Amino acid sequence: MKKAVITLVLVLGCIVFGKAQSNINDYKYVVVPHFYEFVKGKDAYRLNTITRYLLRKKGLPAFMEEEISASDYNNNNCLALKADVVNIKNMLKTKLKVVLSNCDGEVIFESAIGESKSKAYEIAYRAALNQAFESFDNLNYVYVPNEAILSRKVENEDTAKAEKEVEKLKAELEELKEKKEKVKQEELPKTKVSNVVKVEEVKSFLKAKPITNGFELINSSTSKVEYVIHTAKIPNVFMIKDNKGIIYKKDNQWLIEYVDGDKTITKSLDIRF
Repeated sequence: MKKAVITLVLVLGCIVFGKAQSNINDYKYVVVPHFYEFVKGKDAYRLNTITRYLLRKKGLPAFMEEEISASDYNNNNCLALKADVVNIKNMLKTKLKVVLSNCDGEVIFESAIGESKSKAYEIAYRAALNQAFESFDNLNYVYVPNEAILSRKVENEDTAKAEKEVEKLKAELEELKEKKEKVKQEELPKTKVSNVVKVEEVKSFLKAKPITNGFELINSSTSKVEYVIHTAKIPNVFMIKDNKGIIYKKDNQWLIEYVDGDKTITKSLDIRF
């Protein structure tokens, strides 16, 4: 009886593993986030960087999201799996597992649990993560294009709506700039035309705290939440909650642009993710 149960478990395990192997080959990239929930801070203990390194070592094309410049990914982020490292709470050991999920949140691959008895967090996390990645040894990943995934473009409802809102907001800002400039030109001597856009430097920096679908930007001096921003499905563009404006990156500088009365305000921000 015991032998039969063991055989059944092995068979089921092979079936599940075979399914994961078949599915994982449908995806062209693996995206590694900058934050994991069980540790504080960006790339804490360099776990995110190590995750990317180990994925590549196991033969999977892994990137931080901003590192993927391929147009097919920009047009269809469902080509990528999202990597996550999950902490299994335990009083005596550090236990971690690696989970790869698709754009619909479905788990495509889940590693075995890696363990460490070390009391030093940095050593324990790295040892457990390395052990968890041993589950990837037999994946034999080879990308095989999947027509169902390839057909999923950015024109999905949420992404298209976000893009349209951002484009509409940009158009409104440009229109206000033109109107303001026209009024100034009419009021002032033609030899002296004032600049429409007011540019201000912000001395204190803003610390980005991850939240659902975006970040809270916290003032480093006052610990006050200055802005709540939401991702816009467009690289390096965020929409500001309860504010008719956007935050975007231009020439390696973060800028905020919004309407204040009849003025268009542009400020540079020191945002640290």
